[in-house]
Amino acid sequence: MSSRTASETTARLHWLGHACFLLRSPAGVHVLIDPLNDALGYPLPPLPDIDLVLLSHEHADHANVGLAPGRPKVVRGASADVWHAAEVQLGDVTATVIAGAYHDEVQGAARGRTALLSIAVGGVRLLHLGDLGHVLDANLIAQTWAHDIACVPVGGHFTLDGIGAAEVIDQIAPRVAIPMHFRPTEVEMPLPISTLEDSGFLTGRTVRRVATSELDLAPDLLPHSLEVTVLEPPTPPAPA
Repeated sequence: MSSRTASETTARLHWLGHACFLLRSPAGVHVLIDPLNDALGYPLPPLPDIDLVLLSHEHADHANVGLAPGRPKVVRGASADVWHAAEVQLGDVTATVIAGAYHDEVQGAARGRTALLSIAVGGVRLLHLGDLGHVLDANLIAQTWAHDIACVPVGGHFTLDGIGAAEVIDQIAPRVAIPMHFRPTEVEMPLPISTLEDSGFLTGRTVRRVATSELDLAPDLLPHSLEVTVLEPPTPPAPA
């Protein structure tokens, strides 16, 4: 497993763009979630050796396993016609694949299935909603209710739009909602998805914008009530 330095006392979540996150646990386990590819316009950063790769589904912009250095364990949440429910424990990380979600509003007929990814780490529970395309049914509400942090797609077209994402967040009732899968204004992107500002997701919410793409995760760092935390999207380096 990856090594831990003395200063790394909490879990840390790093948004790499689109629906891709790097999670580092307090014990130094590195988890890569929905690894993106280079077709999206985000820079692909150098990464530490990865211990665990979690894929919500198999679309190319979420399943670039080759991005992960090292020899990670790979957990695949869903393919076009089946979910792969699973629970994996690695060091101080427990990851659970939640089956039953779709990439669209017609039970997968348009874009197939997606899994939801639940991760317990550092005393908090993180939920990654993959390419969710619909509001939650009673079964999914029961499995996702009251996660501490939820990463939710808001860009529309392929996933929930901002209004649908806001409804899903109210169904889950996390303490922190992190928008993802939108079109940053700073990044050229070949996808017809909305910007965060145009999505409507932020309307009526308490919003905290941070000037970094990283966020420390710990129980005592959580707000008392729902807060939307907007991470800074990665941008390509300036030309030399």
